[in-house]
Amino acid sequence: MRTVRDRSRRLGVMAFGLALLAAGCGPLRRDGEAPQMVAQFASYETVAGPPQRILVGLSSSGAGLVGFGTVMFTFSYFGNRGSPQTKPTPKFSDMASYRPIPGQDLDLATPGPRIVLPSKAIGVYGVDGVRFDAPGFWRVTATAKIAGHERRADAAFEVVDQPRIPAPGGPAPRVENPLPGAAGVHPSAIDSRADDSTPVPDPELHATTVAAAIAAGRPLMVVVSTPTYCTSRFCGPITDSVATLARRWGERMAFVHLEVWEDFQAKELNAAAAAWIYPPGAEDAREPWVFTVDAHGLIVDRFDNVATDAELSAAVQRLLG
Repeated sequence: MRTVRDRSRRLGVMAFGLALLAAGCGPLRRDGEAPQMVAQFASYETVAGPPQRILVGLSSSGAGLVGFGTVMFTFSYFGNRGSPQTKPTPKFSDMASYRPIPGQDLDLATPGPRIVLPSKAIGVYGVDGVRFDAPGFWRVTATAKIAGHERRADAAFEVVDQPRIPAPGGPAPRVENPLPGAAGVHPSAIDSRADDSTPVPDPELHATTVAAAIAAGRPLMVVVSTPTYCTSRFCGPITDSVATLARRWGERMAFVHLEVWEDFQAKELNAAAAAWIYPPGAEDAREPWVFTVDAHGLIVDRFDNVATDAELSAAVQRLLG
């Protein structure tokens, strides 16, 4: 087990999610001006070199969230810790699409970007295949045209030289996650929604261990999440999305849910989850994450934070060919 003493620092459960929700609860502007746009960088780990997806959450101060349509991302470089730059070096731009959290019945053809209430739609904007040519400090500027007004918002982030979290092309941690009925294991350590009187939900996600699936040469999808304690409210929907895929594709591949907490009150992480999201060298433990693993035990895809139903379904079909 691994103990997390300062949950606010060590379990990065999507602080931007609550910030975006709060943004949708304020009064509308009454001065006739368009609300200011606010950006929150939403990717958990960005690495120099390989292609990866980048996520940014957008809100409109005092009005709600920004959703639907596309926005432009422009990336700039500020140097590294040893050689910081006072002025950014513009690098590249790309169009980002709206990525809603799973479980919402949304028409993605809805015009946008537009201001929406969080009760109507919650999501982020993302772009795939982004390559950063150097580690260090970066900035993304999101540009959106909302209600006829062009709005920009910046978010700073750091790009590391090597991944701390298991990444595509690398070996999957072959963990022996506890299964329902395991001696000495409380049901909530298998899924935080379970207790002594409530069975572990989604049995299709708790039928095998990661190690056993890899040993059997089965392709695999792993979701690391804590549906009860995830303050972003994103873990439950993404776990449900993976469970839906398991019911459809479970005969052809394995699906495993790793609960983050062995003991939430004591801030003790499950060893199986920690091997995936809090390995030695990682600065914090963030969730949710979803990984796909091929029949040889190598990671194919990883999705941090927000992964849509469509993204997860496409990942399964890529894995199965």
